Amino acid sequence: MAEYTQTHVVPTDGLAAWAGPDGSTPPAANLDPGLDVMVLERRADWALVRCSNGWEAWVDGRRLVESAPGPAPSPTPSAPPPPASTTGSSPTAAPPPPTQPVPQAAPPTQQGPPSAAWGTPGAAAAAPRAGGGFRIGPGQIVALAGGFVFFVSSWLEWLHVSVSFAQRSASISYSSYKIPAHYLLDSQSNQGGLSLGILIAFLGVACLAGALLSALRRPLGIVTIAAGGAAFLVMVLFFVQTGYAIDALPAAFEKGYFSVLRYGAIIAMLAAIATLVGGILALIQKRS
Repeated sequence: MAEYTQTHVVPTDGLAAWAGPDGSTPPAANLDPGLDVMVLERRADWALVRCSNGWEAWVDGRRLVESAPGPAPSPTPSAPPPPASTTGSSPTAAPPPPTQPVPQAAPPTQQGPPSAAWGTPGAAAAAPRAGGGFRIGPGQIVALAGGFVFFVSSWLEWLHVSVSFAQRSASISYSSYKIPAHYLLDSQSNQGGLSLGILIAFLGVACLAGALLSALRRPLGIVTIAAGGAAFLVMVLFFVQTGYAIDALPAAFEKGYFSVLRYGAIIAMLAAIATLVGGILALIQKRS
């Protein structure tokens, strides 16, 4: 058992205790009112205290009540000298009167130990900390907004092609669901297959799921970064292949890059960037 000498008492309304001098974290326990403690160290307004059972914690040192010193023991009365004998015989020493035992100061009464979860040394590390669970911070909000916009952008207009011939013109617009996914690798291919819109919608759901997972556990923000990075890569490939497709159009077609590339693709690119940035923020942000 560690050395213990009472120096202070917990105030009548109790006192919150922390594992370290950091008020930004939730309290680890509550010390009961009237509990006697021993102050070991002070840092500014913090005080490291030890309980009678050896458990130590950091508390608000300003609220501790200093223990009153115990009553001083009363001096033992000395026996009066025996009276002088009036006869010639040698005096006989009288037995000293019985002395009353000196009352001892009663030891301070401990009103109660700390909370049950913190009653023994070392239990602070094993007890669950308050404040866990689902937490949404700025990073998760940005990632959620980016993932939602990326998902919705698949129904918007991505490409617009216009052609003029014989003083007549015609045009056609494409959402991502009318563009094959292999367009990302070869814009000149006429093969069918998986729709690009399905890939965009899948990545949007992945971005949303990653943002929600990072709200449960901060290290899972890496999932949001991976989903946002994949969405960003898809959009970079789409922009590059769109440039190749515009260059390959016949002269009768309008070849302005931003005349062919429409707002749906631009919004999707911005949403992918927002998701990627939100994932990074969610990974590095401090949980309060």
